[in-house]
Amino acid sequence: PHGATTTAVDAASAMGCGVSTASHAPMRQLVLLGGGECGKTTIFKQIQILYGTGFEQTSMDWIYAIHRAPARAVKVVLQAVKNRSEEYSLSEANAEAAERCLDQHQSAMSLTQEAAEDMTAIWNDPAVQALLTKDATLDLDDNAKYFMNKLQQLAKPSYRPSTEDILNVRDPTRTIETLDFQYHKAKFRVIDVGGQRMERPKWNLTGDITAVIFVCALTEYNQVLREDVKQNRLKESLNLFDIACNRRYPDKPIILFLNKADLFRQKIEQTDLSVCFPNYKGGCNYDPALAYIKQKFLNIRKDKGKEIYMYETTATDSSNMEKIIVAMMDIVQKQNLEQSGFN
Repeated sequence: PHGATTTAVDAASAMGCGVSTASHAPMRQLVLLGGGECGKTTIFKQIQILYGTGFEQTSMDWIYAIHRAPARAVKVVLQAVKNRSEEYSLSEANAEAAERCLDQHQSAMSLTQEAAEDMTAIWNDPAVQALLTKDATLDLDDNAKYFMNKLQQLAKPSYRPSTEDILNVRDPTRTIETLDFQYHKAKFRVIDVGGQRMERPKWNLTGDITAVIFVCALTEYNQVLREDVKQNRLKESLNLFDIACNRRYPDKPIILFLNKADLFRQKIEQTDLSVCFPNYKGGCNYDPALAYIKQKFLNIRKDKGKEIYMYETTATDSSNMEKIIVAMMDIVQKQNLEQSGFN
């Protein structure tokens, strides 16, 4: 879609690794799986920053997606204000700004200074701030506050997306994207496959896999799918994990990223996990809630001896992800050696 497409980048040369002495060795393929909006593509971007060519050359390709983020956030809050008009109403001064935001600013190809001012005024309106504080069910993207706080900067003609902006922008995967790179002397390919339901038939096109990286957003426990409002997102993730772990890749190592740990820590203080799992009795506390979710995933394994490597992740946090990705690569290396009889 934008700068994320890195089909078969030979990152070895970009990293100055030169020619691999393991060039005859088979490529180790890691597949990224999970539901829509779980953060898979952000993890793919982090691997691209660590081992690929990063985004220096392609940062301007992301401008449109970044400019759409605040426009989408304002549209969501204005719709919510309209749906709850008995409780909330915008100040008179912002009513006209709201009309512009729902009309010309939504269809604009880029973010103008006027649009940024209108959106800022609406976001700061007392009714919108009250709504943001009280309503846990608002369908805002996780990055909404991040981009709303940068609106004035985003609207400047001189604006260039930073790596952090690119990591935070949501850009659904609609194709199979691959990234080739070298880690120590081994060659790797990471495959990112779309998580929305209509993208999942592509899960069968991933070929021979060395290991599965399954991503679940911890924050999903009180959210529903965009494509099926009757289905809870965390329960959908557990169903997908069953397919990946027991049916699609029963003999492959599985690395489970429990993502958006930072947002989960905030959310669990306000919204009890029992909204998703009535048998959960740990209250609004991070550690018991996390342990309960981990156990839910472990219970799905048909082969109880199968090890699941679990990590709590914040995919947008580069220092957190660098340590975890390095640990993950070492697990894959070790597993590969054991399967080859070199343990």
